[in-house]
Amino acid sequence: MLKKVIVALVVVVAVAVVVVLVRGDTPEHPPPEVRATGPWVDRILISREEDSAMGVAKLQAGDTDIWFMGAITDPQLFSIIDEHPDINYEYSYGSFTELTFNVAGPHFNDGTLNPFHDAEIREAFNWLVHRGKLIGQFLGGMGEPIYALAGRAFPEYERYPDLFEAIEDHYEYDPDRAKEIIDERMLVLGAELVGETWHYDGDEIEIKFVIVTDWFPPLYPAGGEYIADVMEWAGFSVERKLLPESAAVRYLVLDDPLAGTYNAFTGGWTFAAIPRDEGQRFYASDTRFVRPWPRWKSLDPPEEYLEVAKRLYDRDYESMAEREELFEEAAWMRMKFSPQILLADIGGANPWRTNLNVRTDLSMGFGWGVAQTIHFYDEDGDPTIGGTVRGEQSSVLSDPWNPVDGSGLAADLNIFRHMLQESGLMPDGRDGLSHPWRIESAGLIVKEGLPVQKTHDWLTLDVAEEIQAPADAWVDWDAVEQRFITVGEKTDPGSPYYEEDFDPSADVKSVVYYPDDFYSIPMHDGNTLSLADIIMSMIVRFDRAKTDSDIYDEGEVSRFEGFMASFRGVKIVSEDPLIIESYTKQRNLDAELNVTTWFPAYGYYNQFAPWHVITIGKMAETDNALVWSTGKASELEVEWMDYTKGPSLPILRDYLDEATANNYIPYEPTLGNYITAAEAAERYANLKAWDEEVGHFWTTTAPFYLHSVQAVAGIVELRRFEDHPDPIDRWMFLLEDL
Repeated sequence: MLKKVIVALVVVVAVAVVVVLVRGDTPEHPPPEVRATGPWVDRILISREEDSAMGVAKLQAGDTDIWFMGAITDPQLFSIIDEHPDINYEYSYGSFTELTFNVAGPHFNDGTLNPFHDAEIREAFNWLVHRGKLIGQFLGGMGEPIYALAGRAFPEYERYPDLFEAIEDHYEYDPDRAKEIIDERMLVLGAELVGETWHYDGDEIEIKFVIVTDWFPPLYPAGGEYIADVMEWAGFSVERKLLPESAAVRYLVLDDPLAGTYNAFTGGWTFAAIPRDEGQRFYASDTRFVRPWPRWKSLDPPEEYLEVAKRLYDRDYESMAEREELFEEAAWMRMKFSPQILLADIGGANPWRTNLNVRTDLSMGFGWGVAQTIHFYDEDGDPTIGGTVRGEQSSVLSDPWNPVDGSGLAADLNIFRHMLQESGLMPDGRDGLSHPWRIESAGLIVKEGLPVQKTHDWLTLDVAEEIQAPADAWVDWDAVEQRFITVGEKTDPGSPYYEEDFDPSADVKSVVYYPDDFYSIPMHDGNTLSLADIIMSMIVRFDRAKTDSDIYDEGEVSRFEGFMASFRGVKIVSEDPLIIESYTKQRNLDAELNVTTWFPAYGYYNQFAPWHVITIGKMAETDNALVWSTGKASELEVEWMDYTKGPSLPILRDYLDEATANNYIPYEPTLGNYITAAEAAERYANLKAWDEEVGHFWTTTAPFYLHSVQAVAGIVELRRFEDHPDPIDRWMFLLEDL
């Protein structure tokens, strides 16, 4: 940490009522507010400010309180922050950049050659691009080179330092070696060097290179221009497509790779939490089975790499020594495959005014826990109640928000994931472990001999020689009958669902205990949580990947297949109190990260939503009036669903009216056992009243609710949820150092 923030924690009396004395009681200064639950502040205003320099200037002047998203990586701006007496900051290390290749081919649909279909050409770029120059010249030293893996500040680099050193030595900058390999492979592909550029079938090969202009300033666009220069030095003609993030990412998440709209992209990512086990990243990043977007669907790694990556993803090893062998194999294989070349681990400052305090994340900057801890404090260092936090970030509301498959932009996720939702577990940004959030506790049983360690006392860890999913556990879904398929049906030769190769044995059994008050936890629209919310999220996970489903989405199939390869079943042991068992072949090294809560969550980003909100979206998707995913929207040429703004809202309102008129229960053969007509009517009525009040359908259990969005102006207003049940100081321990 470059600047230490001293936090004075509140002492809470036995009844958990916090009283903050701001000033003496006079007519001009009324008695202070007493607040026991919910968030500290009343409002959070988040505005778009595309120029980080302007954002820092506003912080200096006191015109804004916090720079929320996009750590400051410009060394000149960092100096301003570091030296300013009224600005605090914490450093984060979870962002990294890469050169992302379109690997489709070898020919695009129009017959042109894609040189980056060739793995040896992609690998050669590891020698061709000077990572040190990118970091030194364009980032001012605020980063470190990376090769096989990102996250230099995190555990894997501590586990295997010799491996990463060997890879870095082998792929040290060597442009002549790179040029020799590229020349050789281009000739093999049938290209010829005419003058100083490569041609194919008589036409000059042109690399369409997307350079994102507003990521990690000042690295881009200048660093992208440097990479384009390097490509030209290697003999490629380059079309430089300089675009802001909101326009650039559409190439990766919308365009068919074979359409040839791009060959390469200046990619960048941020870890949402500290990665304690990055073995899964090889499979997640380099195959088609995890990420649902078109670019990843074209990835086809060599079989031997796929096998090793899958074993690491599934934690299919019995000792740390065996894991090390697999990890070393995967790291070297990744370098040979190189569907992207990693470039720089970036360190950045996350600044805020000194009269404010907030939990920060070693990886994300401002991530999980922000909504629960952000507060103003007085000259004595005591937290004060109330006030409006004025925040800015480089992008706001760039893509549609929907809980199933909406915006994946980091700036949007920062708001709707970290401030407007809750989860079963709270990730701890100090060490990457988790704490119970909406669950009470958990018990974990791991197959004997497997390397799993426990740190916290909120869960128990036991071992067993054998773990078998019970016959009545749900393990699959019949989209026609709209009912779950049990383990017993999968293993019964007389069942129509019998699968000879299905093995119900598991490596991990997770038992989650929900609190007694789970069914009274309120949502913003006046409804409370129910078991149907959990089961709806289970159903949709399966249903979107089934060809017989009304909401089938081809983009979900590969990810679902990856999930099913390790999933062995889920069983609701008790409904009240709620207890859920889960069985899987997949495991993490940390016991805390093996707990499966099934708290309602959807899509790649595990976004919360209640069943009635999902229902109106499902009805729209069934009719292809709106669709959840950007890929399906592009394929069908229909609107990408947005629950918060734009042309989606009147369509969703029509479906809400239809659902209300019929007391519609989705997936009635299953959910009819958990939802009555009266309950459905109440849910829909509350949602309609909510929409009439705030003008959207975003409702969760979070401490803040989405009060308003101004898409054109780029402003989001969050307001305190008055009925939030959590003690106001519940998460203040996250502000302490470990």
